[in-house]
Amino acid sequence: MITIIQRYLVIEILKSTVATTLILFIILMSNTLGRVLSDISEGKTPVEALFPVFLGQSIHILSLLLPLGFFLGIIFAFGRLYKDHELVVLHACGFGYRHLYTALSYLLVPIFLLSMSLSLWLSAEFQQRAIKIVDEKESNHEFQRLKVGQFNQSNQNDSVFFMQSMSEDKLEIQNIIISQPGQEQDVLQTAKTGRHKLDEKNGDLFLEVGPGIRYVGKAGQADYQIIEFEKHGILIKKKPAKTSPLDSDEISFSDLIQSHDLNDRVEFWWRISIPVTLVILALLAVPLSYIAPRQGRYGKIGLSLLVFIIYLNLLGLTKSALEEGQLPLWLNFWWVHVIFMSLTILLMLRRIHPLFLSNR
Repeated sequence: MITIIQRYLVIEILKSTVATTLILFIILMSNTLGRVLSDISEGKTPVEALFPVFLGQSIHILSLLLPLGFFLGIIFAFGRLYKDHELVVLHACGFGYRHLYTALSYLLVPIFLLSMSLSLWLSAEFQQRAIKIVDEKESNHEFQRLKVGQFNQSNQNDSVFFMQSMSEDKLEIQNIIISQPGQEQDVLQTAKTGRHKLDEKNGDLFLEVGPGIRYVGKAGQADYQIIEFEKHGILIKKKPAKTSPLDSDEISFSDLIQSHDLNDRVEFWWRISIPVTLVILALLAVPLSYIAPRQGRYGKIGLSLLVFIIYLNLLGLTKSALEEGQLPLWLNFWWVHVIFMSLTILLMLRRIHPLFLSNR
């Protein structure tokens, strides 16, 4: 059962973590928002896809930001408690590092599970959804270029169609006349309504019309065929299917497990490495946050940021080396984790005796 002191520590850590993560998140997402708006202004991204793209990027950034936010949250919380001599008094009363880690575990477990969900599954899932919506909205944009009350020619130059009106959402048209001239026979179609339809396999954009009537024949001849139909598709824009694969950070975790591609295997271990990094940094933050009675508080914050930067750079260098085949895949990121876990143990041993052995 959680004690009053442990509950107090949990609340202090949680407040510092939320505030730190939120500030860093707003700073990074403001840059991301500017980049997305720039793509929209240049026509690279449809304006309707703003929210899906922004949401996908925010999930991805949050998954990378959570270890830093939690690490600094512990540093800030315990640093203040040391500066105000609260932890000094608790240590004197026998409240050792074992108790600090027990209180920390109440937050570490749910945040670790959240980090796993964001890193392994949600980040790639939301980025894939954003890509799919961007493609769909681009196709909708082509459909919305059709002009009401005028004759429109298809991209293939094989048909001309006219519409009387269009719905407010610009996805459905009414009272349609379609002409498809040919060498041997002409086709004239009339329909009450029409709606765009995207072929997900090859990316072709169709105008699906119906119910209507189809007239097939040649002008000046009496052998016309009249066919009534419920639905009929007319090609508006032919778009080849995408051949470029998704980026590694956009591939689902289940596909990464089955993939034998080197970059995909590196991405697989990278995603696992993020929640592992969160745990190690959280354990490291406890002894690292210690402040001596006459020691400045902000010096430890600078040291903590330096430790994080070194950790992050080593992970980044390892990822590049793995992708280039300079390191064996079985080693991946574990050697970096072992180094900082060893540093955690050394700092803890320096501070722990005899507090860690206290049973009070």
